[in-house]
Amino acid sequence: MFMAFDDIPRTHSFSLGDFHDFDFCVFRFFVNHHLGKKYELAEGSANQTVGSLLDLAVKKFHLSHSYGQPVEYLPNLIKAAEAEIRQKVQNSPSPYSFFSAQIPFLTPEVIGLANEIFKTYYQKIEGKFHKSLSNKTFWSYVLQGEKPLKLWGGPDTVEQGEGGLPEVIDYKYHEDSEAGKGRMDMDLMPKLYMLLVSPELVSLGFEKAVFKLKFWQDPEDESFYEEFGISSMPNLDAFFKDKIERILRTDELSFCEKPFCKPCNSPRREEWVKELQAQFNLS
Repeated sequence: MFMAFDDIPRTHSFSLGDFHDFDFCVFRFFVNHHLGKKYELAEGSANQTVGSLLDLAVKKFHLSHSYGQPVEYLPNLIKAAEAEIRQKVQNSPSPYSFFSAQIPFLTPEVIGLANEIFKTYYQKIEGKFHKSLSNKTFWSYVLQGEKPLKLWGGPDTVEQGEGGLPEVIDYKYHEDSEAGKGRMDMDLMPKLYMLLVSPELVSLGFEKAVFKLKFWQDPEDESFYEEFGISSMPNLDAFFKDKIERILRTDELSFCEKPFCKPCNSPRREEWVKELQAQFNLS
């Protein structure tokens, strides 16, 4: 069985995407999560690759303390983001990894578009990124119990807001910005990302924090946010523990049959059904 960190089985470790998969299609969830096919079935795109370049670049902006640099400096960060994607795929022990589906889209045109979006965003905010409160780029959180469960993933940055509250931020890029905003998850995402970073926020002495979505094409939009009290985190701990346990109690496969669901429409569907039935007692 796949193991995550701390000897917690991979089947007991969840990201935001895993919850989304389960809500969309139970079969897709089990194929991606329990059988570990998520990256094998992933389809990259130019838009996804632009988003990855931008998200890695803003992380590197903070990690390198590039505050106050001229806009002409930013392509260096996009170039470093491209190099990281290529290196992670090259060094992966598996032919299928987080960025592998994006490699065909790392073209000069896509890289150029990422550069222009980053520079335009920077100019619109007058180069005034809030300073980072964390050097971490990945978080995990163990939900203790008879069988420990794990949450993993996290936001792009944790920044010092103008009002003194830390801002837990996830940056988003969509080719159609307005349509993308309509698809945003402002239910699970804020709860999960805030819980993931809460131990670090507590260690820094904060009692409150704000979760924000920021959009690369629309930096003026501050409407996607939610404030949290750190003291409410035990409630979120219990919320996710219950949610995961209910998912893991699911013992019946169901299929969305949507034409764009790769597991439902795969020629290997019956093979995966048999594998799930044999390994996980699913019917």
